Amino acid sequence: DIIAQSPSNLKAIIDKHPIPDSQYSKSCTKGVDHQGFFCGFWKLLHVASVGFAEQRGGLLLRELHPNIRVFSPKEASLVLREYMGMFFNCDKCSTRFIAQYDECKFQSCNRLTDKTVDAPAESWAEFPLWLWEVHNDVSRSKAERAADFHEKQNRKAEAKKWERYMGAVYPHLDQCVSCWTAEGTWDLAAVYNHLEKEYWTFGVVVDSKMEALLGYKQASADSVSYGLGAYLGLGLAVLLTYIIKKYKIRASGRHKKDDGSMFPSRSGDGKIKYRDS
Repeated sequence: DIIAQSPSNLKAIIDKHPIPDSQYSKSCTKGVDHQGFFCGFWKLLHVASVGFAEQRGGLLLRELHPNIRVFSPKEASLVLREYMGMFFNCDKCSTRFIAQYDECKFQSCNRLTDKTVDAPAESWAEFPLWLWEVHNDVSRSKAERAADFHEKQNRKAEAKKWERYMGAVYPHLDQCVSCWTAEGTWDLAAVYNHLEKEYWTFGVVVDSKMEALLGYKQASADSVSYGLGAYLGLGLAVLLTYIIKKYKIRASGRHKKDDGSMFPSRSGDGKIKYRDS
């Protein structure tokens, strides 16, 4: 039942779980039916890679699932490499991807650590950032091939258009101004924040008060015995205060009716009677 063992296993699993909507999103189809596989595939990879970084490869899930397998950034990249080699339905694409990976393009051999528990906090973001660089390289390569094609067809204007095609670089300047420095280089921290917003929170901003409440609830859940003891202690203190106060009132005789009450009373005829009347 492991899909990585063979294409037939993958197909069997897919057949058991048919996709309810076979159409890709409008952002990928661009209005053309049955188009959008590669766009949808890249979006899936970005969602998975950012989710991997946000969950620290599964490390943050260990409280709920103590036996969960934790993947390092290096292991996650190897899983993707094996998928591209065994299952991706574009031979040229998979050959290019594997060659770049094995040649340590985009510093993958240095930036993707094989550590998990001892991995520095910032190292988890390197996996989605590396994948983002790979994606941008693929997009630029496609634009260059399109420009070469139109150049050979003597369509100079179209060739120039593809040479300057800004869609080959993501995110565009109008999508993330902060992702670019004043020198025209990438601000990787800002790029990761943009990827997180686009592919993990999907632009939904969690209210800070709600985050504080969730944090408080989690802390309370982690120390149930302490929270229960605090409530019991508070309840006993209130009860003890009440008993002492009641005893003092009885001892002083103030429990009897006070004619000097500040609240009005009603006489037998139903009229309000004040103390001074």
